[in-house]
Amino acid sequence: MSARTLQRLLGALGAAAAIWLVVFLAADRAAESEADPVIEGPIVGFFDGVDESTLTAARFTRLGGTVELSRVGEGWEVSGFRSDSGSVARFFVTLGESRVESLAATNPSNHARMGLSADSAARLELEVGGSTRTLLLGLDGPRAATVYARLPDEDAVYLIASGLRAYVFRQLDDWRNRRMLAIDTSLVRRIAVRRDGDAYELVRTDSAWTLANGSSADARVVQGVLTELAGGLVASRFFEPTDSIGLMPLGGTTVAYGASGEPLATVTVGSGSGDRWGMVAGDSVRYRLPSFRVDAIAPTLGSVSR
Repeated sequence: MSARTLQRLLGALGAAAAIWLVVFLAADRAAESEADPVIEGPIVGFFDGVDESTLTAARFTRLGGTVELSRVGEGWEVSGFRSDSGSVARFFVTLGESRVESLAATNPSNHARMGLSADSAARLELEVGGSTRTLLLGLDGPRAATVYARLPDEDAVYLIASGLRAYVFRQLDDWRNRRMLAIDTSLVRRIAVRRDGDAYELVRTDSAWTLANGSSADARVVQGVLTELAGGLVASRFFEPTDSIGLMPLGGTTVAYGASGEPLATVTVGSGSGDRWGMVAGDSVRYRLPSFRVDAIAPTLGSVSR
């Protein structure tokens, strides 16, 4: 290769490198200009300092009503009812993982298509440190576990990385505690059962449970009663005032007594062949129980006898 040819080749390579550098820098500047704008304003700190220790109440409002989660002592109630501790715990995990991800839109004409117009947005209100933080939630975002949101008095729409939308639209009954009772069954010494016309008593002896007349009782069935009393008695859902099973008369009663004869728990169930209503002494809530739960908490005399 001649010196002149080599010089031309090196010149061409240098020119190509210069062109590549210009293109690279231009593309980098374009990428910077298209990057998400810096998020500013009150939305930045919306989730700061919010956890189970600082939150005193949370309200979820959407078309159809409002559900309120409120602190009562060391626990939580939902719209005046006992709450399901698992649902509450999962809500706080979701709340703790929520963050403002990016600015999605600034023009209010976008509110309707993002589910954030005045008549379509859901409302999340958090009571923290004596003040209320309010966030409007719209439709799901472009990726899983994201949602469009905005502050009530602002036009800007943000993309929130969070699963909160599912909690805002959760029905009241999905927040409520369906576990009817839970007692220490080691304290139970006698169980009186009435079921569809039959009445009998189960007595704990040193070695086993027997019927009060001394005959043997089916250990599996008795253990089923104890399991229900210990926390296994979980309703399928809650009794609706218009539900026809509410008109059914009393069909069964189970009373657990302690060593001194004091009642530790009283469960009553309605009559019928399918689902029945159920109640626990000291609790005004009426629950709906499937037939297998009724058989477990108030077994028939035929099933418990051996």
